[in-house]
Amino acid sequence: MASLYRRRTFLQLVAASGGVVTLPWLPGCSDRTGSGDAPVARFFTADERATFEHLAAAIVPEDRTVGALGTDAIEYADRFLAAFDAEIPTIYRGGPFSGRTPFPDPATGDPGDDHPENAFLEILPPTRMQELSFRIELLGSASVPNGDVNDPIVPATPGLQSLYRDAVPALNAFAASRGAADFASLDDDGKLAAFAAADPRFRDAFLALLAEGMFCAPEYGGNRDGAGWRDYFYDGDSQPLGHTLYDAAGTPRDRPDQPNQTIDPSRQNDGLEPTVESFVTAVAISQGGKRFF
Repeated sequence: MASLYRRRTFLQLVAASGGVVTLPWLPGCSDRTGSGDAPVARFFTADERATFEHLAAAIVPEDRTVGALGTDAIEYADRFLAAFDAEIPTIYRGGPFSGRTPFPDPATGDPGDDHPENAFLEILPPTRMQELSFRIELLGSASVPNGDVNDPIVPATPGLQSLYRDAVPALNAFAASRGAADFASLDDDGKLAAFAAADPRFRDAFLALLAEGMFCAPEYGGNRDGAGWRDYFYDGDSQPLGHTLYDAAGTPRDRPDQPNQTIDPSRQNDGLEPTVESFVTAVAISQGGKRFF
């Protein structure tokens, strides 16, 4: 019950933030060079990554559904925080098709044999204003000229990199105050207590990137193999096939494996838990979508 409570608390906190998933590891795209190898280092040091993985596992553990570690949420955060290390910042990716579903057969509307190329692998350069905005978000207000010009109205930000880097010694200091050798030595309740005592700006940022990493398109580094979509009953990017199939005469019908208008026998039909539903609603609305459930 404690694990489920933590997961519900995570979803409630994320939903309360107004929807934080802002960014749209495929099989074969892992950062590990071989079985058991350490991931490629980007922003986090090995110790920092281990600390954040311990924290993520305490907030969203692996139980009835996949958790933060099973979706590579910390890998997502590591890539995002290092976005400006690349010649083209790895912030936006292409689309609209990923190749995860095929084109429909033009005669029957059934899934065809041809798949589109994965346009999500293309990295799109941000506009000048987008780049300035993300530099402030990641690197802090002082990283761009006149980045602090609005300080009297909007307080300056140290940037996500600074918040994450400063969080590790603070988490370890909390652990020491509890008589533990380090943060990893705390039990899950202790880790959550340390998180509750952390800088609220870090808490908000960590929950935001955790949610993004669990439910983003896999090309961004999280949501390994679409496990977050699958376990939380979200179909991900279903185009160009879609859910309603049309034959040459224009007659519509549901996809048998992903019905849109009829009950899906492979899924629960008692509705989503209220906290999960509120989370999905917040995400959809934040991205300009509407609820249809």
